[in-house]
Amino acid sequence: MANGIEDVLSRGASSLDITPTMFKEATSHYKAVGEFLGNNGIEADVSPCGSILTGTVVRPYSENDDAYFDIDVLVDRTGHLSRSIPPSEARRQVEHALLNSDRYGEMTTTCRECETVEFVANGIEGGFRLDLNTCVKDPNGSLGASTHAVKSVAIAWKDPDEWHGSNPRGLCEWFIEKNERFAAAGRALRKAEIFRGSKGVFSSVEEVPDSLDRSAMQRAVQVLKRSRDEYYARRRMPERKPASCVIMVLVGYLSGELPNSATIADFLLRFSERACAMLSSRPSSRALENPVYNENMIESWDDVDFEVFSLWTGEIAQNVVDLREGTPAKRGMAAEAVFGSKIGKKALPASLAVAAAPSIVTPSKPWAK
Repeated sequence: MANGIEDVLSRGASSLDITPTMFKEATSHYKAVGEFLGNNGIEADVSPCGSILTGTVVRPYSENDDAYFDIDVLVDRTGHLSRSIPPSEARRQVEHALLNSDRYGEMTTTCRECETVEFVANGIEGGFRLDLNTCVKDPNGSLGASTHAVKSVAIAWKDPDEWHGSNPRGLCEWFIEKNERFAAAGRALRKAEIFRGSKGVFSSVEEVPDSLDRSAMQRAVQVLKRSRDEYYARRRMPERKPASCVIMVLVGYLSGELPNSATIADFLLRFSERACAMLSSRPSSRALENPVYNENMIESWDDVDFEVFSLWTGEIAQNVVDLREGTPAKRGMAAEAVFGSKIGKKALPASLAVAAAPSIVTPSKPWAK
C-alpha cells in the first residue's frame, strides 16, 4: 500500500479534527466570555488549554459522529481571588454572572468541575462547548523549579467543595515542546495547505496558528483517541477507557524513542509495543508519572483496566498491519475499527471496498457486568 497507510490515518484524523472556521469561532467566543466576566467585575486570565492547544482535538465519540467539540478553558483568578475562599464561592461568582446573563444564561449549565457554555450547531460544521474551569495558583503542586510545573493551579470543584490540584497549561506546554522536532519539518508546507483550504478564514499563511498544524505525533494522538473510543464502545466499557491526557503523556514519553522522520504508523506501533510495559503489569508498581504535576495519572486503575488497555494496544498493532499489508477487506475492517464506520469509509481510498463494520464483542468475565 506504499504510503497509503499514512494517507488513511491522516484523512481519518482530519475528518474528526476541528476546522479552521470553528477554531477561529471558538477563539472569538472564549475571548468574549473573558471580556464578559471582566465587565461583570470578575477579573481573570481566560485562556484555552487541553487538546485545542496541543493540536490533538477530536470530535467526542457518538454513534452518528455529531457530538459537539469540547474546548477546555481556564478562568485563572490568581492574584484576584484568595486561595482561602471556598471553591463553591469562587465558582458561584462565575456561575451567577453567566446564568443571569441575557447572552449566556440559556447556554450555560454547571457540573461539579466546571461551567459549560454550549454554542449550538451553525448548520454546517456542528457546535462546540466551552468548559470553563475556575482556578487559582496551586502552591503545593509544583515539581521543583520546572518551568512547566510552576504553572500548577487549583481548580474549584463543588458539591462537595474541593480545590482540585492540576496543571493543564503546563502539560500542554510539555507536550508542545516534545512535539516541536516532529512539527518543524514540513510545517510551512502544511500551513500553506491549511491556508489554501481555509476559504478566507485567514488573510495570510502567517496568520494560520501553529495550533492548527498537525505533525505525525499529533495525528497519532488523534488516531489513538478515536481508536480508544471505538474499541471501548464495542466492548461496552466506556467508563474504563483511559483518559486522553494519559494517551498524550504516553506518546510524549515514547516520542523520545523515535526519529524526527517518524510517521503516524511508527507512533502507533511504538505505542502498542511499549505502553503497557511503561505502566507495569504489577498492581503494586503500576504508575504513570505526570511530567508536570506530582501525581500518578493511573492511580485509580485496577487489574481489569490494565487488562483491557493491553487488549486495546494489541488491536492497534493488528490494525496497522492490516492497513499496511492486508487485503481490501481487511483494510476496510481495520479502518472502521480505528475510526468507526462513517469516518472509516471516508478515510479509505474510494477504490477500496469497505467491509462490514466490526461486530460488537460482548466481553467475557471478568469484564461482564
